[in-house]
Amino acid sequence: MSLKKQIVKSFMGVGVMKLLSIPIGLATSVILARTLGPEGFGQYAFIMALIPLIALPVSGGLPQLLTREIATFQHTKRWSLYQGALRASHIWVVLIAFFILIGYWALVKLNLVPTQGKWSLLPIALWIVPLAGLASVRAGTIKGLGLPAYAELPGHLMQPIVILALIVCLAWNGLLSTSSAIWSQVIAAGLVFLLASWMFFRVQPHEAEKEKPAYQLKQWQTALLPFSMIALVGVFNAQIGIIALGLLGTDEQVAAMRVAERAGQFVAMSLTLTNMVIAPYIVRAHREKDKDLLQNLARKSARGSLFLALPIALLLISGGESIISIVFGVEYASLSYWPVVVIAIGQLFNVFFGSVGYLLSMSGFEKDALKGQALAVGINLILCIMLIPLFGAIGAAVAVTLCLISWNVLLYASVKKRIGIRSSAF
Repeated sequence: MSLKKQIVKSFMGVGVMKLLSIPIGLATSVILARTLGPEGFGQYAFIMALIPLIALPVSGGLPQLLTREIATFQHTKRWSLYQGALRASHIWVVLIAFFILIGYWALVKLNLVPTQGKWSLLPIALWIVPLAGLASVRAGTIKGLGLPAYAELPGHLMQPIVILALIVCLAWNGLLSTSSAIWSQVIAAGLVFLLASWMFFRVQPHEAEKEKPAYQLKQWQTALLPFSMIALVGVFNAQIGIIALGLLGTDEQVAAMRVAERAGQFVAMSLTLTNMVIAPYIVRAHREKDKDLLQNLARKSARGSLFLALPIALLLISGGESIISIVFGVEYASLSYWPVVVIAIGQLFNVFFGSVGYLLSMSGFEKDALKGQALAVGINLILCIMLIPLFGAIGAAVAVTLCLISWNVLLYASVKKRIGIRSSAF
């Protein structure tokens, strides 16, 4: 099968899963928002926003590094290094997750973290950390083997289905609360890990089975840090509005921002889909020094993503208040409309500039991506501190949008300088 056909097939596979996951995820959010109310939904959203940040050492940059390294080892047939990378990554996840759980327990004992109100939910959610870390190792490896659709199946289709099923059962029996909703996330993470493990062992290359592990620990450690920092910056930029509102605002404002972010995900869905698919092909094109293929991947994926994103953004801007009222409830309409508008505009800019972060990180320029995103994080944090006390969720949305625009401009310039291509739609 030609490379072009492989890309199209992978794009279609991931696309179907992503399209199926959208109504599933929306249904889950709607049930939670309507059942828990703005305050309870805000508490749930705040805790679930903390978990990706806490889990970054085990599930942040590791899958991206594995995707790049595994793709390289498969291409060069260095199966001993392939085995070494797998063993080292599993050991890393188990050890770091253990230290995270022990560290939290110590902080509680020393009364250094709150344990009342919404903070009482955090110990439940922490069990997601090791499960998510191990599942990310499987996903990163499978994607590196050139099976992006297969890699995304557990997390992007099966997990939303399991969560929705659990939430529906709890709501039907009158048992849905913030704590039971988070327990549903933990159970779903466990089932996804089991499914990802089964898939992981099915696709292992036969050539690697008898090879003894070889290690490039120093090289991997050096590469993991920028990948992890990129992931940290990405997660922080994605969650900072929710986290800052949880610390500086009210639970109701957190709920409003969560609704806005859900809307923004619809706008950015096409770019997210593209990033899932093209990562291993960026690695291959860069290794083969095929600049024309890189340019075609970047330009065509950005244009296709923008073509799909634009009508969604216009619909949210023109009729967002009515849509929010119908879907989430009347109490969310006035809270969330303007944050939705601001976030939709920001995500349009994000889609327009294309897969800038992936182009840099998958081509060996992680540090450039890190510098641009780190600067954007600083802008985001300062703006959140300034705007949230004055404008609540709208202030958080403005901060997030300006951050998105800033880091896209910076990373676009880096892609042009380092790789010599234009990643934007036009």
